[in-house]
Amino acid sequence: MTPTIFDKLQPSDIRSDPFPHAVLQDALPSDLCAALIANRPDSRPSKRPATRTVMPAWMLRDLDFVHPVWRDFARAHSDASIARRVRDLFGSFWPDHLPALPEDDAAYGLHGKHGHDTHPVLCDARLETISPNPDETASHRRQHLDNGNRLFSALFYLRAPEDDSTDGGLTLFRFRRTPERLDVFEFDDRDVEAVVTVPYAANTLVLFPNRPDAIHGAQPRRPTRHDRAYVFVTAEVEKPLF
Repeated sequence: MTPTIFDKLQPSDIRSDPFPHAVLQDALPSDLCAALIANRPDSRPSKRPATRTVMPAWMLRDLDFVHPVWRDFARAHSDASIARRVRDLFGSFWPDHLPALPEDDAAYGLHGKHGHDTHPVLCDARLETISPNPDETASHRRQHLDNGNRLFSALFYLRAPEDDSTDGGLTLFRFRRTPERLDVFEFDDRDVEAVVTVPYAANTLVLFPNRPDAIHGAQPRRPTRHDRAYVFVTAEVEKPLF
């Protein structure tokens, strides 16, 4: 059985400030993490600086050119059991506004391959790559909320050994004042306060249930010719929950 990035997590790893989240270093066995980094698929990164490129789980699972270590990893992390495992881990910290999760595995599908008409919950474990920003400090997306139909967000960092860039972690924020809207690409700096930054380090996991106060953003990286890579694991329902 393929290890998952959630296997070592315990309820004691959960922190409540600025919102419930968990951070885990050395989430995978070191040899498995190294194999994922060494055999990372070519996701054809954008030529524009600090721009995100996505390779979803269904591609990682199904395309012949993808290395077997990635196929197995994507299959394990887009499994129906993952959403329930995250829910159980957070226990009383699991938000009340999130729906009850189906116990029937048939209710779960793959994001981008199935539809909500046949699968109420769509799962994904996608490789996301942020292109280099060689000329200026940049972030592909600063403080924001995830889509309201998302149940949870997990980022697993795949920083390459030769990456000597500075910053690029994930910053968690709290609101300074109530914003006029939640569905914005980025919140104004005046609306938020940075609380903690999780460094961009290989084999590090950041996980949190989706909430209307779960503000987070990519820490701006100083100029670099290295890309930024991570796996984003999530599950989504059809309609926004906030």
